Amino acid sequence: MNENNTKGFFDWLKRRKRILIGITTIILIILMAYFVDFSNLIQNIISIGVTGLLIFIITYTIAFILRAYKLKLIFNGLNHNVKYINCLFSTGASFVINDVTPGKLGDFAKIFIIRDEEEIRLGESTAGIALERVLDLILLFVISCFALLYLYISNIGEVSSREILGLNIQFYLILGAVLIIGILIGILLLLYKTETIIRIITKISPKIANYIGRFIRNFKSGIKRLRENKKNLVFVILLGFPVWIIDGFIVVIFFYVAGYQLNIVILVLAKLLSFFSKAFPITPGGWIISENIGAFFLYFFYPMLDFQYEILPLFFIDHLFRSAYVLFFGGYSIFHYNFKLRELELVRNKDL
Repeated sequence: MNENNTKGFFDWLKRRKRILIGITTIILIILMAYFVDFSNLIQNIISIGVTGLLIFIITYTIAFILRAYKLKLIFNGLNHNVKYINCLFSTGASFVINDVTPGKLGDFAKIFIIRDEEEIRLGESTAGIALERVLDLILLFVISCFALLYLYISNIGEVSSREILGLNIQFYLILGAVLIIGILIGILLLLYKTETIIRIITKISPKIANYIGRFIRNFKSGIKRLRENKKNLVFVILLGFPVWIIDGFIVVIFFYVAGYQLNIVILVLAKLLSFFSKAFPITPGGWIISENIGAFFLYFFYPMLDFQYEILPLFFIDHLFRSAYVLFFGGYSIFHYNFKLRELELVRNKDL
């Protein structure tokens, strides 16, 4: 009887997992707002003002426009002349879904929308989104690696003088660059030795191995065809750099408007590192985890600033503003295409 009760409880827990994770995340967000001092948080938001808000909206909108155009170029390279408006709205829908649910369902929202609106096969739609996702991941690592090397070579005053555990901070910069290069090599091995790597991952988590395997196989299928249109491939790669740099630059706006004239490269790199954390869907939208990762990295360089009252609140505000934007824009996108998360789960569980 006890065994049946226990099994029933775990079955109930499994069915309600996403709801429980969402509720827990909301509670953690509220607690963090008070941890960084709620009154100080409100004061920072007021200090950003209308001017800061407008700059944020314009900058983030530019990033969205470029992302949608990049997605259109990817599908053009796969011989699908998809409409720009569908690329734009599918991007908005994917962002809002990733921000409110764990599990990266946003990628499947793009697959779902492009497939239905453009009337192309599921495999074709998946190949395009897989191309976008894998190329974005590689570009993020490349930009971060170059940023770390720039900080190392530039020998900036506050960077070169800071020591941790008796070691100059430049030691950690070069170590970070080496780690990122190592991860890039790992990604390349995954692309060229897919089956071998997938077998290894399967021993750890069959579900993750299946998810990664499907995306990598679709990516490889898409990249073979995209290479036939080298011009599109070059444009897609080149366009990825300004997209991520602009996206990372947004955090600079909040710090500068709040009166913190910090090194722009360090601020952008801190934000890019917070994006990395969202690749691992522990909480919806990377809430709590992503802000702390970016804030800790910045504190690494600026220990004279108070982590709790000066650095973390601005990363928290950055995430709040982004979420408000995507909830408005992405919410309209979801309403426009009239689809449900339940349908996305069905798409996700198919053999893409």
